[in-house]
Amino acid sequence: MERSPPREERNIRLLGQFVRFSAIGLALTLVILTIVPAAERPETGLQHDVEHFGAFLLLGLLFAFGFRAKARSMLLGSIAFAAFIEGAQIQLQTRHARLEDFLVDAAGLCVGILITRLVSRSYLRLVFERPLSKPSPLV
Repeated sequence: MERSPPREERNIRLLGQFVRFSAIGLALTLVILTIVPAAERPETGLQHDVEHFGAFLLLGLLFAFGFRAKARSMLLGSIAFAAFIEGAQIQLQTRHARLEDFLVDAAGLCVGILITRLVSRSYLRLVFERPLSKPSPLV
């Protein structure tokens, strides 16, 4: 008889699936928001570059947290995605591709990936590394 995985392992697996689903959903949402006419795109009231950076930062965080890949591959893929997003607007009469948007989008993605990698690396080091100093023999 096969035992089911412990509850904690199942919860971690479900969280991973949720994060991956959220990352893909956000990526698709950003593609859709990129191709709809600018007048129909929702706005937050924040500065244009802050909106872009925040949305793509969140996407970078989700992808880096949800998917396992080398950091270099993720960074290159994120830059390609930002280029795709802006390039898709070239043929649209109601939108315009801008180098500034590409740079802000790519920066947001890359920062999100790097933050996730640094935080996860620090967490793993904190949890799994031995203490730096030996315990006192008096203890």
